[in-house]
Amino acid sequence: MMKSSDVVTPVQLAVTIISTMIGVSLLGIPNFVTEKVGTAAPLSSVLGVLMGGLGILAITLLGRRFPKQTLIGYNQKILGKKLGNFFSIVIILFFLILMGVETRHFAEVIVGSLLPDTPISISIFFMIFLCASISFLSVSTFVYIHFFYLPFIIIPLLIILLPSIKNITFYHLFPITGHDVSIGMLFSGGMNVTQAISNFMVIAMLIPFMKNPKKCIKSGIWGYVIGSLFFIMTITIALAVFGPEEMKHLLWPTLILGQMVQIPGDVLSRVDAILLIAWIFAVFTTLFSYYFLYVRGVAELVRSSKYRLISSLGFPFVFIVALLPKDIYEVYYYVLEVTLGGLILTIIYPMCLLILAIIRKQRGIAE
Repeated sequence: MMKSSDVVTPVQLAVTIISTMIGVSLLGIPNFVTEKVGTAAPLSSVLGVLMGGLGILAITLLGRRFPKQTLIGYNQKILGKKLGNFFSIVIILFFLILMGVETRHFAEVIVGSLLPDTPISISIFFMIFLCASISFLSVSTFVYIHFFYLPFIIIPLLIILLPSIKNITFYHLFPITGHDVSIGMLFSGGMNVTQAISNFMVIAMLIPFMKNPKKCIKSGIWGYVIGSLFFIMTITIALAVFGPEEMKHLLWPTLILGQMVQIPGDVLSRVDAILLIAWIFAVFTTLFSYYFLYVRGVAELVRSSKYRLISSLGFPFVFIVALLPKDIYEVYYYVLEVTLGGLILTIIYPMCLLILAIIRKQRGIAE
């Protein structure tokens, strides 16, 4: 049941999208895109952003069409209760699995960069525990947490990215269409970006809590554009600094950029440590969104307000998924496979729902 205090503003909706999009993948995404298309990585990234934009547009249009219903609610209304619930469960399971593999990715970076003597299971446990311990709180608390952490994410990123511009070698960016890069290869590279940023479905659980849900489209697009710009900037600057050949040998190019930045006067000797801290915040807000969608989604499906119990039940599932990969290369394999399949749920599925709702002339009740 919606509480009167649970009100989401348009700015908070946009902020939630930004902090959810900027997450685990930001450290390694330049490597994946450049490996496929070389100097065409920036162009391919823009193409990937445009493809992902179809998903955010479909979800916000659905939110405006069904202003008092979450993803679970309009799934049932458009597809019928049984089929709608089936797809809701599939989406919830997808985000739980995605949370598991991205938590493992997070733990690999932490153990490899900060805590080499710490068992990887400890890092996994505490990140999941942190998300699980607060996901049952109110919607207002959820968006406030995103709002609070966003400056601690984007300001350090800018501290890393902007000074790195002086290390740019412009010929690394040419030709902008790449060397013998086909349209198919451009789409393939762009797909990696789409996979990294198409995790915004959590807003389908927030739009009904907006005082004026009609503003969700503008907020959604602004949030998506700003979040996407950080990915395009990161990929472009990393490519311009390292070049396509050197990039192939860097597992986490964004982290290396942080190690290259020097603050005048040696105020900070390890600027990359600031980036890692900001990245940890970014990972937390992303995984927090996944778990929030799980908790709220299951609660609505079973018509229960026992968020704490539901949150506790998801913990072991995510923990087991996170422990399945053997090493970082297997982690990347699982992340790419899961997110590739997830594009059907985050982009194609909302578009199909929207088309069905339009054909059947289905709308929700505004009040």
